[in-house]
Amino acid sequence: MWLLVPTIFSAYFSGRLMYLIFQNLTNTKSLKKSKQPLRTLVVIGSGGHTAEMLRLMNSMNKLKFMPRLYLLADTDTTSRNRVENDENELDWSIATIPRSRHVNQSYLTSIFSTIYAFFITVPTVISFKPDLVLCNGPGTCVPVCLVAFIMKLFHYADTSIIFVESICRVKSLSLTGKLMYFIADLIIVQWPELRKKYGQRVKYLDEGLYS
Repeated sequence: MWLLVPTIFSAYFSGRLMYLIFQNLTNTKSLKKSKQPLRTLVVIGSGGHTAEMLRLMNSMNKLKFMPRLYLLADTDTTSRNRVENDENELDWSIATIPRSRHVNQSYLTSIFSTIYAFFITVPTVISFKPDLVLCNGPGTCVPVCLVAFIMKLFHYADTSIIFVESICRVKSLSLTGKLMYFIADLIIVQWPELRKKYGQRVKYLDEGLYS
């Protein structure tokens, strides 16, 4: 009898995993809008990605997205300063994690650095328990979104994941975007060409944002 328990659990969560991915790929899940404010985890990239994300945050009503936790790479002091200078509302904080992949790092070695970043990220994301993860651009967001997706898989939190593709991606999704294709609840692109290429799976920025 007891031998059946692991089998039942394995079958259940395997089915739930396929169900969640199927929901994402077919856009059959609607993002929850009833609970406000939303506990929001904002993943900050670097350089232009930081500028895009802060521009997006400034276009939103921050009173609907609080508390806000800005998560960024531990070596990115420039982005940290930009967030601190940009935030003038209440109820926000900053946390840091290791980079998943450094500039010019090989894809092979980035596998190991991503795994390391994932385990460092786990306690931060679990303790914050976000309603919404908002991210864009670089691989910094991959371990964060994986943790959020696993939390949803195991019914710990019903976290929505929104990935905003960088404006520099005109013809195809970035590597991060292709990974988010399976686990993000919503993928937003900034060029109509991407909307045509990926169809209903993505949403063109001019069609309106989550509010």
